[in-house]
Amino acid sequence: MPNFTVKRYGLDTSGRALWMTVYMHNWWEAVVKDLGFRPTIVQGAFMVRDGGGAAASAGYHDQAGCFDVRTWDLTASQLGQLVRTCRKHGAAAWRRDQSAAHGGMDPHCHITLGTDRPLSAGAAASWRSYLNGHNGLANEAPDYEWRPKPLVTKPPAKPAPKLPGLVRDAVLATRKAKRQTQRVPQPKRFKALSRALDILRGIKLP
Repeated sequence: MPNFTVKRYGLDTSGRALWMTVYMHNWWEAVVKDLGFRPTIVQGAFMVRDGGGAAASAGYHDQAGCFDVRTWDLTASQLGQLVRTCRKHGAAAWRRDQSAAHGGMDPHCHITLGTDRPLSAGAAASWRSYLNGHNGLANEAPDYEWRPKPLVTKPPAKPAPKLPGLVRDAVLATRKAKRQTQRVPQPKRFKALSRALDILRGIKLP
């Protein structure tokens, strides 16, 4: 189950507490791992706990799901990679800057993780805008960023961990013994189970 517990994760660039849910923090760490570099968060979520967010944010950051990332220290390639990686991981992400098409605001990348909870009304509207192919701004113009096809609307599931070799062999041997239970004489059943137990005995726990 997603963990929507709100925790503090250090400070943002203005010295304010950086709040987000455990769910969003884990999501962000997966994004950073794929990026290979760590962008700087300039405004987090739950900004009501810090007295409110930036005026230009219009309350989007009051609850879960939204944060802004610094872009002036990223190359054009890194910024494009950031947007694409966030979107591949199931979030909306837009570069914002002084141009009218990009919001007419200080440069940053705005990120909305629509599966986080609870979203503010603004964050929920931003997410709907993304789902509908728009730019997340008041004018609801077409999305100007790269879009995955099909659209990724939730974080990808983590792959199942691979069992160590000996554990895998023991599991397979146990399954084989179970299949043989009703089909083979008692001596062979005993031999198959013994094989599974021998493998398990050979496993050294850390």
